Amino acid sequence: MKKLTALFLILLVCVSVNAQTGKKFRRVASNSKQAVTERQISSRFNSGLRAYYMAQYEEALQTFSAILTDAPKHAPSYYMLSRVYAGRQQYVDSENAIKQAVKLDKNNIWYQVALAKSYMTTENYKSALPLWEKICKAMPDNTEYLTDLAVCYEKTGASDKASAVRDRLGRLAPLANDDQQISENKVVTSGESGYKAQGMNSLQAQQYDQAVTQLEMALREDDTDFDLWNAFAEAVSKSGQWRKLTEKEEDLTTLFPQSSALLYSLATAFLHIPQPEKAVEYYQQALAFAFDPVQIQNIKRGLYEAYTALGDEGNANRYR
Repeated sequence: MKKLTALFLILLVCVSVNAQTGKKFRRVASNSKQAVTERQISSRFNSGLRAYYMAQYEEALQTFSAILTDAPKHAPSYYMLSRVYAGRQQYVDSENAIKQAVKLDKNNIWYQVALAKSYMTTENYKSALPLWEKICKAMPDNTEYLTDLAVCYEKTGASDKASAVRDRLGRLAPLANDDQQISENKVVTSGESGYKAQGMNSLQAQQYDQAVTQLEMALREDDTDFDLWNAFAEAVSKSGQWRKLTEKEEDLTTLFPQSSALLYSLATAFLHIPQPEKAVEYYQQALAFAFDPVQIQNIKRGLYEAYTALGDEGNANRYR
């Protein structure tokens, strides 16, 4: 279950029509027709996200479908449609939707992960196998994905390759070497779920340094979890370990180039280390996707501080 706070945080999320893995979000002049269109789509996408995370699947389905009527190449909406259909246990529709997302954004590895998981749900191991091979080549230390790869090898009769992956898992996490857990498509470690739970508990207990360490370990297991990133950013800000977040700049901006909340956190981290020129860059990106009045006010305050640190009085006064 998503926490209530996550439902409010998700209001800040809106996705670019042209979001691509490994690329910074393209800025568009705010007074252009295209900028207006993209903002409208982002606002509607934002509403669909809120409906999805509140398990209001029918509303989410209608919202994402309507976006695709107006913007047929909006890959993020196909991705979210896939999640909505999966939530409704319409697995064929879910698979077809994520296939469209992959087709539109071939370099987005997270869409590929979603498609591979969709194939696993329907026990289509033959189709899942080449995807997991590609994914594990890109992320060779992710025990969850390696486990899925081993399952596919076993199910398709490549037992020798499954054994090699099992040995690799054994070196990464000894408990992952259990044959029964491999066959059940699970790995029992102190990692993803354990570290996340520990980190969330530490954050709630205001043990911020400990929370940073635990949540960072959780991100090593699964860095696609939006709520986990938000918790990590909060723990970093409360503990003052700003470089912990700036070191993850590429991962964060690749995964969530549309999140004003995370871009704001990244900008604030750069302001404190200090690299005010980078802070300005990410505050401006965050401002482009912010709709919440409080968030906009916070971003403008950050821009004022960053420009002041740069000695740019003219731009600083714009956000005073």
